Amino acid sequence: MDHCIDGTNLIPKRSAKHKFRQEIFKAWQHQCAYCGESADTLDHVRPRHKGGATVTTNLVPACRNCNRRKGSEEWREWFNRQDSYLLDRELAVLQWIQASDDKTP
Repeated sequence: MDHCIDGTNLIPKRSAKHKFRQEIFKAWQHQCAYCGESADTLDHVRPRHKGGATVTTNLVPACRNCNRRKGSEEWREWFNRQDSYLLDRELAVLQWIQASDDKTP
C-alpha cells in the first residue's frame, strides 16, 4: 500500500527496488552493456568490495555470462580482452558511469 505524507508519496522498499532496476534495464534497452545480448542481471562496474556503490551510475545491465566472467575484475581491463569488445560499448559504459560527474557543479 502506498502512503502519502505532506504530498510526498512513499512506496514500499520492494517496489522502489524493482523500479530502480527496471529504469536501468530500460535505459539500456534490456541489453548487456558488454556483449549486447539480452541482460537479466545488473553488474557493479566497480565491485562493491572495492568501494563500488549500488547507485545507478555504477550499475549496468549484464547477461549472466558476462557478469559471472567479469567477477571482481576492473571492467575496462576485462572488457578489452573479450571477443565481444566494441569501442562503442566501452564508450557507452564510460558515458553512463560518468553521468554523475556531469551533474556535479
